[in-house]
Amino acid sequence: MRLTDTSRVIRESVPAEVVEIAALVTELGNPSLLMFVLAVVFWLRPSRRRETALVVSYAIAGLAVLLTLETLLSMPRPPEELFRIPQDPDDYGFPSGHAFAAAVVYGGLFSAFVVGRDRSLARNRGQTALAGIGASLLIALVSLSRVVLGVHYLGDVIVGAGLGIAFVLVMKYATAGDPRRGFAIGLVLAIPAVAVTGGTPNAVLALGGSIGGLFGSSRLSVLPDLRSRLEGALLVAIGGSVVGALTALEAVVAAFAPAVVVLYAVVVCWILFAPAIVGRLGSEVLEGATRLSP
Repeated sequence: MRLTDTSRVIRESVPAEVVEIAALVTELGNPSLLMFVLAVVFWLRPSRRRETALVVSYAIAGLAVLLTLETLLSMPRPPEELFRIPQDPDDYGFPSGHAFAAAVVYGGLFSAFVVGRDRSLARNRGQTALAGIGASLLIALVSLSRVVLGVHYLGDVIVGAGLGIAFVLVMKYATAGDPRRGFAIGLVLAIPAVAVTGGTPNAVLALGGSIGGLFGSSRLSVLPDLRSRLEGALLVAIGGSVVGALTALEAVVAAFAPAVVVLYAVVVCWILFAPAIVGRLGSEVLEGATRLSP
């Protein structure tokens, strides 16, 4: 089922010189990077905030599902001697979290932006096909990189990517395009994930993120548009810095699970509310500059 022999052939056919490239490619499936990508898209594409928030809900709900599955199956990674990059040998290996996350986020963006109810981006068939090829290529490259790096078997990534795509299809139907439903589903899924995993940091993240998203997504319609590219750059700089600072606090409060839940609820709320907060700050700066000018 895990295709260990085929995995060995793939791993051994890739020269050591390519491993560094594979290590870079695999970061495209890193959940932290994917969440930052979604945050930037949310901040810089005001007309598509509802769709982006929807994909954020997919990612958080999907994390809860993945953690539950990995824990229940308890199938280990390949032996540590096969690793070509540093990796925690105690992490579960089936299904692949990177492949699943890549499928949920890149597949979710394709589903929400290109083939969703709003077909403004899907009128050109060539554009739609190109977007689909791009999303598929990203998912395939991330999945293959995990095998090349020796941290997963081929079967792990095939199942992970397949489950991710299936999860997007289920969530698309279940949410009917409403991110509040997505975060509500994430909250329901996060509760058993916390129970099954014993309250691991990622499970608590899913719980807190769902709560924050459920609260924050109720105010999407009142968020301001971007007034300039400069404001967009300011939003990414300030928004990203705050997310980084808040995330770093996890090490301080990690021993107290309720505090971690609150922390990640605040992180997701910040991502969703940052356009309003930074937009107001930008207005005050511009008004102050105007008053000071002769």
